Parts: sequence; C-alpha cells; structure tokens
Amino acid sequence: MIELKSKEELKKYINAEGNLEFNDDVLIRFDLIFDKSILCKKSLYIKAVGSIEAGWSINAEGSINAGVSIEAEGAIKAGGSIEAEGSIKAGGSIEAGGAIKAGGAINAGDYIFSFIFDIKCKSLKTKRLPFWRNYWSAMPPLKKYSNQILEENLCWNDLRELTKKDAKKICAWNGWHWILKAQLEMFFGLRNEVSPPPV
Repeated sequence: MIELKSKEELKKYINAEGNLEFNDDVLIRFDLIFDKSILCKKSLYIKAVGSIEAGWSINAEGSINAGVSIEAEGAIKAGGSIEAEGSIKAGGSIEAGGAIKAGGAINAGDYIFSFIFDIKCKSLKTKRLPFWRNYWSAMPPLKKYSNQILEENLCWNDLRELTKKDAKKICAWNGWHWILKAQLEMFFGLRNEVSPPPV
C-alpha cells in the first residue's frame, strides 16, 4: 500500500500524460485535488482522509473512499464501491461495481449506476439514463416506442420528446427499481432530484 502524507510525494506518481497513476492501494492523508485524471490500475482502493477532486476523471479497479467528498469534472468509476462522508459529484457518469454511498447528495452530469443496485444518499440528481437502447426498448412501458429507441439515428433528446406525452405513465409502472425510476423521472424533466425511499 502507498501512504501519502504530503502533496510533494505525489510527484513521483504523475505519468507521461500528466495524470496521477497508482499501481497499488493508496491512502492519502490530505485533500487530494488534482487538475487531471486520477487512475488506480491495479489497486484495491483509493482512500483519502479528506476530499478527492480531479480536473477530469477518477478511476479505480477497487473502491474509492473519501472522508469528506469526491468530485470530478469527468466520470467517477470504481470496480468496487464509491463512498464519501459528504457529497459525490461528477460532470460525467458515476458508476460502481459495488455500492455508491454518500452522506450528502450524489450529482452526475450523466447517469448514476451501482451494478448491485445499492445507492444510499440524501438526494440523487442526474440527466441521463444508464444502460443501452436494447434494455429500454424491451421494458414493458416503452414497448410501443421500441423501434424508435433502437433507431441509431435518433438521439436521446429525440426519444425524450417522442415519449414525453407518456412520461408520467412510463414512470408510474410498478416494475421499475427505484434507481431506474428516479433517473427516468429526471430524464423526462418530471423531477430535478430524487430522494431514495426510506430503508
């Protein structure tokens, strides 16, 4: 495990592209604020006592854990869990193989998805949908739009407009997991953010 106690120690982990790259677990004893990407290719986790911020993406094969907040201009992706005592915010997607947990809000410019469907936070805010077109076209409330959803020449904004008149009906289907229903409601503009159901 790499344990960093000062910002000076980061210099030896900057790769040729100017990104931070670790090939082992990393424990950061300060706020990690970096203007490019933070990559952990062979590590189990990135863990910071304070915040983790990147000018672009944060990517770890294992988990990402911050004592305060996690923020990236691009995507935040982890093979394991993503956890922060405060908020989690990304300009792109937030995607984890494990749970996504925040003491505050989780906010993404793209989709938010936990492959084990485990998201805990005060509120969730996003603009786009996870999964590919094949998934959405097969869902019962969207079957009548199946051909249009599968049409590659139509973008998601076109599909939003096409299905807008049925948006409330689509979201009301009781077969949605709350995470998918929440993102559909935000995709259609029915809600700006969603709080998870009580546990």
